[in-house]
Amino acid sequence: MIRYALFLCLALLVLGWPESSEAQPDFNNARQAANITFFQDIKQTAVYYYLPGSLAIGRTAEKKPDLSFILMRYAGSASYNDEGKKQFRNILTIRLLMKPVDADSLRKARQLLQQSYPSVQLKPLPISQVEAMIVFTPVGAPDSARLARKGEMAAENDAGYTTSATYWQERYFTLCLDNNSADLLVQAFSKNLTVISFMYAFYSKGRTSKNALDISGYGSLDNTLKQQLKAAAPDSSEADSLHECIVKSDAFPINIDTAENPDLIRKIDMNDVTPPGYAVVNVRNYDFANHLRSDLYEKTVDLEATGAGGDPVSLSVSFNRKNTDVTSVNFRFKYAVRLDRPYRYRVRELLTDGQETISGWNTVNVWSNLLDVTTRPNTDNQ
Repeated sequence: MIRYALFLCLALLVLGWPESSEAQPDFNNARQAANITFFQDIKQTAVYYYLPGSLAIGRTAEKKPDLSFILMRYAGSASYNDEGKKQFRNILTIRLLMKPVDADSLRKARQLLQQSYPSVQLKPLPISQVEAMIVFTPVGAPDSARLARKGEMAAENDAGYTTSATYWQERYFTLCLDNNSADLLVQAFSKNLTVISFMYAFYSKGRTSKNALDISGYGSLDNTLKQQLKAAAPDSSEADSLHECIVKSDAFPINIDTAENPDLIRKIDMNDVTPPGYAVVNVRNYDFANHLRSDLYEKTVDLEATGAGGDPVSLSVSFNRKNTDVTSVNFRFKYAVRLDRPYRYRVRELLTDGQETISGWNTVNVWSNLLDVTTRPNTDNQ
């Protein structure tokens, strides 16, 4: 009886989402209330959406920038029969915080909008994707020689997901660099110059003829940001068409004093030592962002590894149609695990008709920082 009730609740939850309830903001008509920009829903006239807050680099408990740049070298191992095969992995990770919308301003805005719509609802604007990148100028090069490298914005816990009432609070930007780019970035950090910047753009789908509602940067970075983002697609000639566009973007410099924070950049030989706490798998899924599966409501990935004491250590991460911008989730084991032992994973899918499918366990013999579970083309699930 309990299982049947649970199945019925899930089915009602999924099937209870009529197509007309999906957000359709009108970007052609912005409304200001209590210094907050709102967009009214085309069909649900009592619903107003507000933009996400600005991003900033998080701080550790010691008040240091929550940033790490790890350059790893692996020369092969007899255990995996790949001796002499050199591999390099350079990973830049930054914890980003979103500035929350001021609660008092939101309350005042609600009072103002209630004069026109007594039952007004204020909701976060649904974000379809977030584009983020590091831009830096190689030491000794002219400003025009800026390099832009796009990375992934990953969630790690509940704070990385948007709800019906609040935006996500923190996410992790991860960038994998080739050796040449990594060396140039290390030099830029080491010189303590303002030559490194973080750029980002939020995308959303609504009614507008524009490809970008707003593109703003920091000083001369403004032009670089426009070159990276605005050229993505031409503006539409149809003012009433619904399409994806940039609703907010920004750029800010990264000022890091590597003399005061020498541990932010680490070079590690994986043959000599495995960095403690580096048991992280980045799980990616583009089913929802790329609209690959109309039958899929939620996809959950279960991972299991061997703990330091020999017992299994497991955790789960999920993707769903409510958070289409979450295409990357960092799977960080809470306990030490054996990186010299395989890990395994399985995929659980909750379909829009309430049914659940569970794959078999898949074993991964060699640890990698990336696991892509996106549905492949020409499968029975299409």
